[in-house]
Amino acid sequence: MRTGVLIIHGGIALALGLSFVYLSATMTNPLFEVLAVVVAIMLATAALVLAAITDWFAAFSAGMKSAHRLTFYLLAGMAFALAGLFIGYYPAIYMQWLLGLAALHALIFGTSAFAFVFTAGHHQLERRAMAVLGTGSVLFSGTLTAWIPYLDDRSAVALLGAYLAFVGIKLLFFGWNSHRKGELEQPEILQHGAAAS
Repeated sequence: MRTGVLIIHGGIALALGLSFVYLSATMTNPLFEVLAVVVAIMLATAALVLAAITDWFAAFSAGMKSAHRLTFYLLAGMAFALAGLFIGYYPAIYMQWLLGLAALHALIFGTSAFAFVFTAGHHQLERRAMAVLGTGSVLFSGTLTAWIPYLDDRSAVALLGAYLAFVGIKLLFFGWNSHRKGELEQPEILQHGAAAS
């Protein structure tokens, strides 16, 4: 279930990021710029609502057997839905606000990735991958923060699109890693079950 959620969220983020990069390329005059910003806000709203629906399906499939997963997915879905509704109902949100939120997200992930790297018990390949992803996130955070005051809507949409594509790739990697770990643990479970019987 976790693998599926990560892959769906990663696909949504990657598609949204690539859409933003494409929209920024079409912003060649003031009319197209206004239309592109409206489309970007609508796409962001739709992506957040899709992510919420995915989390709610994950919550209902977890059921009562795993109360903490049920709670996590329900709350995450609620947060995505509320963010989507907020962006949808208040489209006057400046692109700079979205960039600021993306910079904060990147900084939080970057620092948590470095905490993951320095904790024991993780495979060396996982620690290296998290170090690369954490470094990329911190660099994105710095870039987003430094350029916020200087960006017009076209540059902001392009930079936000690049960051969202990075997040999508990162989530797809996490989904693949979760799937890989599940396949590695499956033979161990079968061996322990055969030994017990």
